[in-house]
Amino acid sequence: MLTNKKDCRCKKELVNKPLCLFCGQGGNAEFSSPDDPPVNIGSVTVDTRELCEPLVRFKFSSIVNLTGLANLPQALLTFRLFRGVDNGVPMPLNSWVYEAFQINNINTELRLNTSFAFIFCDRLNLFRLSEYFVEVSVDNLVNATISVDDVQIQAIAQ
Repeated sequence: MLTNKKDCRCKKELVNKPLCLFCGQGGNAEFSSPDDPPVNIGSVTVDTRELCEPLVRFKFSSIVNLTGLANLPQALLTFRLFRGVDNGVPMPLNSWVYEAFQINNINTELRLNTSFAFIFCDRLNLFRLSEYFVEVSVDNLVNATISVDDVQIQAIAQ
């Protein structure tokens, strides 16, 4: 097993570059108020201990369900990807926004189901287990309720 970055550089020509697939656990979240707390909606553990200068491709997908309760419902969600290593403080990697607004809903209940997905690549200098997780928070919610479900999380490392 390679133990440091110098070993990787010296043996780069000889190192086999395996492709590792990691499947995560998805959850769900439901928001009815802009004051609702953030929710961890999924995670995946990535083991890069046997990889030299690993590149991790992270794929997240979900379904966002908005129910409009009155005229002009609005919603703004922020999805944040974090990486934690060795039980340390999780490091934010990136964020993505889901926004629904200016929806003309003429006195009928509105149901809007849309997919929301992102892909992120992370180059690591680590030879250990990394825990990736996605947190979703509601930043704006007017005349609506919103939920996130059918969460799928995967990582590929090489």
